[in-house]
Amino acid sequence: MKYIKYFETLEEYEEWMAIESNAQEVYESEEKICVDGIILSHTNKAFSEGGDP
Repeated sequence: MKYIKYFETLEEYEEWMAIESNAQEVYESEEKICVDGIILSHTNKAFSEGGDP
């Protein structure tokens, strides 16, 4: 399930993500995170720029 977790500051987000089990949960669930009004989307999928190489 994808959901949004809210953090007031970047420091609060960084402290929470520094805990390995929290980071693992985010990457496995592709959870969205809101940090000071900015929504971050994490994924464990490889990045591609689209189109054929």
